[in-house]
Amino acid sequence: MKRHALMHPITAGRSTPDLSADVDPACSAHIPAAEMLADDWLPLRRTAAGVLVATADPLPDRAALSRWFPGEELVFRDAGRRELQELVVDTRLDEVADDMANAFTRNFPEHAARTGVRPWQKAAAYVLALTVAGASAAGGLGVVVTAVSSLFSLGLLFKVFLAAVSSRRPPAPSGELSDAELPTYTVLVPAYEEEAVIGDTVRWLAELDYPEDKLEILVLVERRDEATARAVREAEPPDFVRIVPLAPGKPQTKPRSCNLGLMLARGELLVIFDAEDRPEHDQLRKVARQFAAGGDELACVQAKLNYYNEHRNLLTRLFSLEYAFWFDLMLPGLARLGLPIPLGGTSNHLRTDVLRRVGGWDAWNVTEDADLGLRLASTGHRVDIADSTTWEECPARPWAWITQRTRWLKGYLLTGLVYTRRPADTVRRFGWTGLVSLLGIVFGTPVVFMCWPIAFVLPLTGGGGVQAAAMWTSGAVMAVSMLIAARRRRMSWWTAALVPLYWLLHAFAGWRGLWQLIRAPYKWEKTAHGSAPHRRGSVSIGGSAAGRDQPQRPEQPLNDRN
Repeated sequence: MKRHALMHPITAGRSTPDLSADVDPACSAHIPAAEMLADDWLPLRRTAAGVLVATADPLPDRAALSRWFPGEELVFRDAGRRELQELVVDTRLDEVADDMANAFTRNFPEHAARTGVRPWQKAAAYVLALTVAGASAAGGLGVVVTAVSSLFSLGLLFKVFLAAVSSRRPPAPSGELSDAELPTYTVLVPAYEEEAVIGDTVRWLAELDYPEDKLEILVLVERRDEATARAVREAEPPDFVRIVPLAPGKPQTKPRSCNLGLMLARGELLVIFDAEDRPEHDQLRKVARQFAAGGDELACVQAKLNYYNEHRNLLTRLFSLEYAFWFDLMLPGLARLGLPIPLGGTSNHLRTDVLRRVGGWDAWNVTEDADLGLRLASTGHRVDIADSTTWEECPARPWAWITQRTRWLKGYLLTGLVYTRRPADTVRRFGWTGLVSLLGIVFGTPVVFMCWPIAFVLPLTGGGGVQAAAMWTSGAVMAVSMLIAARRRRMSWWTAALVPLYWLLHAFAGWRGLWQLIRAPYKWEKTAHGSAPHRRGSVSIGGSAAGRDQPQRPEQPLNDRN
């Protein structure tokens, strides 16, 4: 399928009369909507002179069109890209909705969450549960505890090892790209019931340091969510910011909405920002330079994430500390070793053509980010980490934290099941080292948290001293690693001492996630935003006491605009 010459400004458009009155749906009913969206054309109706085709491409591919209308004349009519895309979606609403939700499952069933687990996986789960129950009843509880404590310790120490490896950071790409050399960029902002934050976010993103004629920002909004759409309009965004009404349908998830954004995207690079995000202003330029230096095999660059409301309460301090360890130490360690990386839910920058080739997002996977990171690795692509931070709003209330963490841990278990359906294929795709990452991080993270309460219970039983000591020792080593991450971010170091208690919340969320995996695997519990003060301003880069450059939080309230 032909793609546009992306050297042309993607925000450019031609003012044209309304085309909707000229549309005869029967004229294009035999053509997939995805192809019309990809190539920016829509057959409107048949006339005495031939088939009237609206196109936003100044040089339309006649050969691609002629195969749909053999022997017929084609008459072209100019259209603005935005108007044309909206018209295609409105004309083929049901088809577009189905593609958003189910095209990935149809085209890539081996990677799709909705195709379910294999019988052998169910049988293995039953055998494991029965073995544990039988061993405990027969007096073999010590064996079970030893196995659990070993898994726990190995899982934590693997993460500590990754953090240690990350200290050997490769040099940053040198040299800047001129505006003429920069690629075109599409920013996707999925937003549902985000009227409290989306206006400030749109204003922030509109001020990113990137040429406006090479930037498009698509705010993906449910059609019935008028409050969010109104908040975007009231922000008075520039022309390169656009509200995209989503075709209604199930499941109502973030990856489903992003799939429509991918159908419409015209940037060579594409990034997702959540509705409350504050990326550093030069993040797109930094990542574009990283892609240019990284070669064609580099398919994705993950920015670091942390929270701008760290000091709200103890929970936000602990979550910020966890993010500092995950994104500043552990994921860079995975990247350094060339191992599969479970992406974060935001600020993943991708080559658009690669993303399309691997199928976009799985709308039925509640951790579509982790799934995509593994899928890129399994298809031979590389993921790297950017030296740039996106600041988010941390859930400040325990139940909001638990529901978010439940979805993440459930999604990790689901993704792990997806990629181990055929063990031989798993080894072939990931290799033995990649398999360690898959099991140690994707499966290992929820399992480690679910095992942690045993470390508290064992001393009370009067036995299991060695196992409890092993678990507490590995937990302490992990806490020290998190302390290092806190020092790098100039965060509250004393919170690292409370990490063992914080993990008990993870354990609850992990077991809740396992229950949901059995009862409601595709349930998406949305995280509400808007309780924290949103902040803006120039994001400076300052040297720390240790001599490392590190991003600083935005300093001024968002509504204090010049």
